[in-house]
Amino acid sequence: MASAAARYHGLDALRGIAMVLGIVLHASLPYIPGIPPSIWPTDNSSSYPVKIVFEFIHMWRMPLFFMLAGFFGHLVIARRSWRYWWKNRFLRIALPIVVFFPVMGMTLPWIWKYGHTGDFHFFYSNMGQPFHLWFLWQLLIFMLLSIALSLPYKGFRFLMLQLNGREPGILSSMFRKLANLGPIIIFRARIPIGFIVVCGVANFWSGGELMINPLGSGMYFLFGFSLYKNPPLFSFLKKRWAYYLLVAFLVFSVYVILDMNGVEDITQVIYQTEMERNATKHLGLLTLTMYGLDIIGAVLFSMGFIGLAEAKFGSYNVFSRFLSDGSYWMYLIHLPIVALTTFFLFGLPLLPEIKFILAIGVTGGFCLLTYYYFVRATFIGVFLNGRRHRGLNLKNVCSMCGEIFENPGAFCTECGGELN
Repeated sequence: MASAAARYHGLDALRGIAMVLGIVLHASLPYIPGIPPSIWPTDNSSSYPVKIVFEFIHMWRMPLFFMLAGFFGHLVIARRSWRYWWKNRFLRIALPIVVFFPVMGMTLPWIWKYGHTGDFHFFYSNMGQPFHLWFLWQLLIFMLLSIALSLPYKGFRFLMLQLNGREPGILSSMFRKLANLGPIIIFRARIPIGFIVVCGVANFWSGGELMINPLGSGMYFLFGFSLYKNPPLFSFLKKRWAYYLLVAFLVFSVYVILDMNGVEDITQVIYQTEMERNATKHLGLLTLTMYGLDIIGAVLFSMGFIGLAEAKFGSYNVFSRFLSDGSYWMYLIHLPIVALTTFFLFGLPLLPEIKFILAIGVTGGFCLLTYYYFVRATFIGVFLNGRRHRGLNLKNVCSMCGEIFENPGAFCTECGGELN
């Protein structure tokens, strides 16, 4: 128990960073050249550097998030139980959906209209739901699928136990080898060719966009779920993370070069085909190449950042823990703030890069302050994170797992580590 609790602070911080980077992505959208106004209200001026920032983060952020969700899901199941994980997911995912669904309906529709027209007119609408909370619905789908599949899985395990008790056991051995073949090829290879191919197929119909594709998100989730029980690959990522990131940056560089030369990505083609109802629209070779680079970059960046996080930032740090704890709240509430801020800046004679930075600063500052003063030490913090914190928690912290104690003894009751 102690060793399990003592690990993965780097991954926990990385998960928080992935959530908070949603602010950067949504702050960049009004300034991306060529983005259709029907998708997002746009500024009169655009910026290609801002677009590069967007493309870089967008390539790997959500694939990485779902990998980490799968990883920590398996960790909770291993330390507790499937039943505990189901209960935890219901409290941390289903209930926030219920609470924040109407909040988004009360804020985003009239903010969007303000972005398009410049007029303030409050109204409630669920058009566009679930907005940025789509990932919660997909995580909820994964939980419900695991519940639905639990009974057939128990039946399969019972069958395997019966087969193991009989001679000569050939059928049992064959089932076991077939069951292990897929994970070995797809999820356990150090050079993830099989996983890249599977992700490419699973994401093709949506152009790599996970928002409308739970199957694509599920593949990344399963990779992270498998990684928790794959110490050889996890250790390899910690040692060789630089190679993954080097290749990933080369892939991204080629992606940017193609984009600068006017090659449409597959999402643009699919969107335009749908809007124009043009059944004769064909995907060109360069567009397919960009799609392949997008998937390769998503996988390699995610694996590289996982290795980097644990290799360099695997020890407990109070400030990264603070950011990680607050990231969920920050993501849940950030979209109305960043949208209203960017739309307000439309009328100011500033460079788009300056507006972009201002929107990030205003939104990030607002989210951090509200978390610190109104969430962290209140029932809302318990609601979102399962525990109530005080301040930055600079004292009474377990040096191994980061558990907080108001009246500590000599050792952590959670993992057995010595208390600071």
